[in-house]
This record gives sequence, structure tokens and C-alpha cells, in this order.
Amino acid sequence: MVKITAAVAVKPKAPLEFRDLELADPEGNEILVRTVATGICHTDLLLRDGIFGPPAPVIPGHEGVGIVEAVGSDVQGLKVGDAVALSQSSCGFCPDCRRSHPMNCQNYTQYNLTGLRPNGKKAIVCDEVGSNFVGQSSFATHILATENNAALLPSEGFDLTNAAPLGCGMATGAGTVINAMKPEIGSSIVIFGAGAVGIAAIMAAKVRRCGKIIVVDLNPQRLEMAKELGATHAINGRDADVVEQIHALTGGGADFAVEAVGIIPVILNSIKCTRPGGHVVLLGLDALGKDIPIPLDLMVFNRKIQGAILGDQIPQLFIPQMVQLNQAGLFPFQKLITKYPFEKINEAIADAEAGRVIKPVIVFN
Repeated sequence: MVKITAAVAVKPKAPLEFRDLELADPEGNEILVRTVATGICHTDLLLRDGIFGPPAPVIPGHEGVGIVEAVGSDVQGLKVGDAVALSQSSCGFCPDCRRSHPMNCQNYTQYNLTGLRPNGKKAIVCDEVGSNFVGQSSFATHILATENNAALLPSEGFDLTNAAPLGCGMATGAGTVINAMKPEIGSSIVIFGAGAVGIAAIMAAKVRRCGKIIVVDLNPQRLEMAKELGATHAINGRDADVVEQIHALTGGGADFAVEAVGIIPVILNSIKCTRPGGHVVLLGLDALGKDIPIPLDLMVFNRKIQGAILGDQIPQLFIPQMVQLNQAGLFPFQKLITKYPFEKINEAIADAEAGRVIKPVIVFN
């Protein structure tokens, strides 16, 4: 067992509480990771507020980066001292995992949302605190994860604290474009929402050499950041004619649209702005549990609407690809990051909720 300090969600909207706990030793294909950094994601706040995931008290966090300190007896591809980024966990043996779609793992709930380890045991010893949120619970000084949700990072010449968003936010936005949409050179694409996920999609669209990359957001500063990182056109979401502007810019509707907000009127605009045969991917989570009234006449003309959990990626392949793009200057995600020490995690959450920062990253000593 290892003694850890964790930031624990105890009740909705309340500050996280720091607690000293004990973490179990790794078994089977589990790995013990000393946390170097973790991103803060909107999904962590859904967990805090009791909307998604295991019940409180529970340790949030699902964008962990760190150094492997111990491995279970079944681990084959990682060793002590390896630097890793953590993403969603998966079983590795269900039909979807074996079809190379681990983000669709049929054992998703068991591996990510029970508050327990995949083997059904508690990770936190002698305490009621739940953990292993999205296979990790990274708001802690150490993480008990598995080999299946860990991707190797460069051990030298790469700032590990910059890698925290790769496990979820960057993978979701970039993976949606690169893995799910696969736009051809010169395609037009609209991204609704210039947060971390939306801007990752913009940078990926630039990598894919899309011709027109249109961003829609309410925040003028974020619109400017999006243009700096690849958007060719920016539209203020308060405009009454957002859809009409997009149709005018694209000559009849965009080829692709990414919705990274989750508000129903924005979801409908993301569909309406595409041409017949257009492809829309819905990523925003604020509409969980709500019905979307989609007119049938928007669908019959060969439009495609889909979700894409964490960019339909294979972490061990896609996270290193994002690192390589970053090192080549093609995916500068570090420009979105604002760093905070672990003890200021509640300040970082407040800044994120107020829109003062795009991607807060917690750095551990």
C-alpha cells in the first residue's frame, strides 16, 4: 500500500476536500502511477455534482500523467520508470475492444464508473471513498490504473505536465476529426464551442488540411485563440443568423460539424448548418438525459449524426501520435493550458467554471 493525498468530491457544487488515504498495491494488469499532472475536465464536474459516475465520496480526475512506480504480475508492455498518459479504461477482450474500438468497450461501466477496480476490489483501503473514475481517479498524488488505459510518453525532451489533456480533452476533439470524420483535403468544417475539445478539433482539422474551418463561440477571446490555432472564420454564437452565415461561407452548408457545447439549440444549429450528406458529431454533455427534437427533413437527405466517445481512439496509438504532431509544431495544445499547483485545485475548478481559463492542469510536486 502507498499513502496518498487525494482531492475528494463530497457533495454537489462543493469544494473538493483533501484527504490522506491509502491506495492498494497493483494486481494483475494494474499499474501504480505517481502523478505528475492531471487535467480538469467538464466530466469531472459532472461527477462532483452527482450527474455522472459513482456516488460521493469519490476521487475525480481522468486526465492523469505520471511515472510508473509498480506493476502487477500480468503487465507486459510497461515497466517501472515509464512515463505514461492515462485515458479511458477498457477490458481488451470484448468484441468491440477486439475490433480496435476500445472506447466502445462493452464492459465500460465495470472498468470506469463503479468506483471500484476492474476486479471488483476497492482501490482505497479502509475508507468509503470511491475511485478508479474513468479507470484512474487522477486528482491524487498516486493513481491505480491498468496497462490497458496507459499510453507511453517520451521519457526525455517532453514536458509531461503539458501532456495531461491528451487522455481526454485533446483526444476527444482531435480524435473526432481524425478518427471518426476523416475529412478530405479542402473539406469545410464547423466547430461549435471553442473550449479545449473544440479547439483540439480545430487543430486537427488544420492537420487534415480542411479548406474552411469555422468556429462558433460566445467568447471573443476564445474566438481569437481559435483563429490563431487554425480556424479560418469565426462567428459569435449570439448572432441570430449563425446557420445562414455558415451556409453563405460554405456555399450551401458545411461538409462536417462538431458540436462541443451540449445545449439543444446549438445541437440543432450544428445539424442545420450542414449540407445534404453532411456529417455531424455530438460531443457536448450538458444535454445528458434530454431529448433532441430533430426534424425528419434534416435527416432524409443523407445527413449523418453520431457520437464519438473520447474520439474513438486507441490510447496506445493515438496519444503518441498527438505527441508527435505537437513536437512537429502541428498540434500546439500547450497554448490552451493554465497550470496550478495541486493545493489550488479548487481555484482551478472555479476559474474553469467561470470561463477564465480554457484548460486547467494541476501540477504535483
